[in-house]
Amino acid sequence: MDNFPVLSDHILVLIYGLVIPFMSGVKSLENFDNIQFTESIRRRFYLANSLFLCLAAMVILATWWLHDRPFETMGFQLPLDVKNSGLTFSLIALLAVLYTGDLLMSIRKWEKRDSSVDTLDDTTPFLPRKLRELPAYIVMCISAGVFEEIIYRGYMVTYFLPEYNFSTGLPILAVTAPAFLFSLAHYYQGWQAVLKIFLLSLLLGIIFLSSGSIWIVMIIHFLIDLIGGLVAMRLMNKSSE
Repeated sequence: MDNFPVLSDHILVLIYGLVIPFMSGVKSLENFDNIQFTESIRRRFYLANSLFLCLAAMVILATWWLHDRPFETMGFQLPLDVKNSGLTFSLIALLAVLYTGDLLMSIRKWEKRDSSVDTLDDTTPFLPRKLRELPAYIVMCISAGVFEEIIYRGYMVTYFLPEYNFSTGLPILAVTAPAFLFSLAHYYQGWQAVLKIFLLSLLLGIIFLSSGSIWIVMIIHFLIDLIGGLVAMRLMNKSSE
């Protein structure tokens, strides 16, 4: 694409990659310290966060459209490269194994009655506690899966690709930079969570490049958030029994 990246793209990457995550993290830390997350507050949080992600992604899509760029470049297509299908499935399997292993370790820590549940409550008090919170939480999971992938994979991975940044070689920066920025945006959850999110984001970026499709990573992202919320809800409810 001859019209990518331009000045507006550099500004958007700066805003979405650094400014907004930093401000959001600071605000989240303040809220966690000063606000008691009740059922109604959590539901409002899910819906407000969903709306914010939607608006942020719409800016990206509008910019792409105004510059008359093909949306297939952002991955809005079915996987087309059959040669990479084996690699894509292997990467998805690896991600599933790592994520499942981490969940099982978290559950095991809870069974030993260590501080894992308290840590969940301290760093992620917005996770659901009751079944009636799930509809709003699922809306947020869908929004995160769709809109965050548009921003961090469809847009930022493409932005950092060598062919668009006057460089050569493997697209290492294209997968590591968005993964770093996305994980750093979650620093309010603690540095252990940042590391886990970085590794998962790294795999999502590689899956996106190997498949050429954003739909796959959207589905994976949605499932990760949904399963994580359901497991946390189960752990917190059992701790109160």
